[in-house]
Amino acid sequence: MSRRCPLTIALVAILAGQASAMQVFDKPLNVERDPIIEMIPSDAVGAGVIQRLDNQVPLDLVFKDENDVEVHLSSLFDGVHPVLLTLNYSDCPQLCSIVLNSVVGTLNEVDLEPGEDFRLITLSINPEELSERTSDTKAKYVKMYNREGVQDAWTFLRGTEQANRSFADSVGFGYHKVQGVSTTEYAHPATLIVLTPEGHVSLYLSGINDDPATVRLALVNASGGSIGGLMDLFFTTCFRYDETKGKYAPIARRILSIVGAVFVVCFAGLLITFRVLENRRSAEDIA
Repeated sequence: MSRRCPLTIALVAILAGQASAMQVFDKPLNVERDPIIEMIPSDAVGAGVIQRLDNQVPLDLVFKDENDVEVHLSSLFDGVHPVLLTLNYSDCPQLCSIVLNSVVGTLNEVDLEPGEDFRLITLSINPEELSERTSDTKAKYVKMYNREGVQDAWTFLRGTEQANRSFADSVGFGYHKVQGVSTTEYAHPATLIVLTPEGHVSLYLSGINDDPATVRLALVNASGGSIGGLMDLFFTTCFRYDETKGKYAPIARRILSIVGAVFVVCFAGLLITFRVLENRRSAEDIA
């Protein structure tokens, strides 16, 4: 029987461990460690997120990377690797560093590899940012996210005001310059955006203290199942992201469908095994 239904047995094992697995995705955001309200300037009206799920980012845009080299946005979407997008700027007084520190801290707990499984893009929303600042910012976070391949997998972009706005608008990221301050500051949300390998918006995450299991599932889901394993396939099929809780929640109907399918396959396999054994005994009795 074990030789006949390896996939069935694997699914049964997954279902048997469902309760413990659900605990992984039942971890609420740590409110005490989320000082978002204090970080956002008081004139932050319009600096929020309008979810534009499945919207296509404008791949014809052109930016410059941390080395001041021209980059066509289309070159960062290869049709294979999902992309994690953050929109920040290097001279941000507080919130941007909190977001990027959180992203790196979360990714350090995710067993997917940058470059091999996914890519990262960080766009500076400040069109006046100097390439040296962008380069220094990348060096800082590449060092913190000490994984092989991250240097090539994480691209930091700078663009014109028009290019920045076009990219930000396509993913529903609202921001604006803060008035009445001596230096350039922007009001903006703390958001991590997951994009498909083709450049469609797949999911929005909080950007601060995201659960590693949730980020992993978001990447697997955005990839269309091209990364991850059997367990990931099960959860992306039977769990749906609940934005009100910041985690994946089970879809009871789909779980019951899989349980029913597993039962039918196992029962059919058992019947076939009994029939084969019965035919064999009958043949032996005749002989």
